[in-house]
Amino acid sequence: MKTGTTPSATAAPTDRVLCLTRTIAEAMKAEPALEAVKINRVQRSISVATLGRPKTPDLEGYLTAQIRQIEQADTGQRCALLDGAADCSTCPVPQPPAERSRLTIRQEGDTTTIARVTCVTAPKFWRWREIPWPRLVPREVVLPDEADHEREWKLQLLAATLCGLLALTAGMFGEGLTAKAFYVLAYIAGSWFTLHEILELLRKRALDVHFLMLVVALGSASIGAWGEGATLLFLFSFSGALEHYAMGRTHREIRSLFKTAPKVATLVDENGNQREMPVEQLRPGMRLLIKPGEQFPVDAEIIKGKTAADESNLTGEAAPADKGIGDGVLAGTMNLWGVVEVHVLRLAQESALQKIVHLIKESQHLKAPSQRFTDKFGTSYTYTVLSLSLLMFFVWWLGFGYEPLLSTATSHSAFYRAMTLLVVASPCALVLSIPSAVLAAIASAARRGILFRGGAAVEKLAEVNVVAMDKTGTLTTGELKVERVESFPPGREQEAARLAYSLERLSTHPLARAIT
Repeated sequence: MKTGTTPSATAAPTDRVLCLTRTIAEAMKAEPALEAVKINRVQRSISVATLGRPKTPDLEGYLTAQIRQIEQADTGQRCALLDGAADCSTCPVPQPPAERSRLTIRQEGDTTTIARVTCVTAPKFWRWREIPWPRLVPREVVLPDEADHEREWKLQLLAATLCGLLALTAGMFGEGLTAKAFYVLAYIAGSWFTLHEILELLRKRALDVHFLMLVVALGSASIGAWGEGATLLFLFSFSGALEHYAMGRTHREIRSLFKTAPKVATLVDENGNQREMPVEQLRPGMRLLIKPGEQFPVDAEIIKGKTAADESNLTGEAAPADKGIGDGVLAGTMNLWGVVEVHVLRLAQESALQKIVHLIKESQHLKAPSQRFTDKFGTSYTYTVLSLSLLMFFVWWLGFGYEPLLSTATSHSAFYRAMTLLVVASPCALVLSIPSAVLAAIASAARRGILFRGGAAVEKLAEVNVVAMDKTGTLTTGELKVERVESFPPGREQEAARLAYSLERLSTHPLARAIT
């Protein structure tokens, strides 16, 4: 490797122990000015000593990246020098003797110094400086399409607003050429996103009511009803903006579950040493330390200590759940007061919280029965209306003798009549109303902390007559009292109260507290 180039990041392959000594030796080989590296694992500080001006462009960045890679490695691949658990003499992958002879490794308490073999006076001329300890860079939780929905609804709302404003401006100019120019701009703004959807469908050789809406708008313009076509495009584009807004709102509510979720966890190795590790790198069987006030990063089982967990964000129960050895804890729930050690049960992406989010996202694609009907109806209806309009054009032209394209002073042309039929037959209200109503309901519920699993769940509420809830402390305050005692048959109220008391006197449930 030539002097002045950054050392290869593949110096320590991941199929063996990631050796700190070998990593620094590679850096020294590439950078003659690098003389020593000092690491304090407790104070989490790194110092480098150089003699002269380094020729490597980003020596510090390389060292930081390599130490981060070693620190985040699995237990079997992690260099023991970073933990102080062993030295190079006990390493399962020792350095070659020739390479080892060029370095000195000195351990003083929590500090490990790796330096070149040199004369005793050389260190006096070394220039020491500290570099930042490698910061863990955990992967943020990102929900697919969230950014798309957030950006899409704003752009569609902008397009709909432009369409409406341009149409209003055109109406102020009356019937002249200027008015038509503004109408053309309004049509472009209102149909921009619809046109993209239609092109996608055409690639799949399919048509739906979106195509029919666009044809109707163009048909309105062709017969001089520019304002009606612009109004239709405004309503359609505004409906699309509402749809993406509602979906984006639901995505944001789902993502809020992860805002306070831990990105790193405290790993405890076989020797009792602690270090931070990104949550996505945790594997079943690893041992973690969870302090009071921290969230459990993954689904796990308590193996040491006892505590109470706040599971309200997952189960809705406000009362803390006592946890002891052998009890399971769920990712995203809060450790309230005890210091506990847990045994990882599942990967982070397989946690109960992730499964809940997956179910919600999956169910969002389940459309309501009315939406499924309009989708199925819309495709066949589009072909029917277009075919009927084309057929009637020829009937009026060839059968009744009307002019094909140009209207006369006494009668409208066959094309004008066909376009009128097309406009009248357009199911605008049906297409716009059902998705808008469902999405408005989902968005309204999301603002109140309720996540509907798609439009089907919204419409199912119309069939509900009675709701029975067993959510003490969630939908209620948890402070109950006995109002009256009734028995069937009447007359045995005191006996029923005594039996209830005998059953509940040793329980701590809110219902039991009210009875006792």
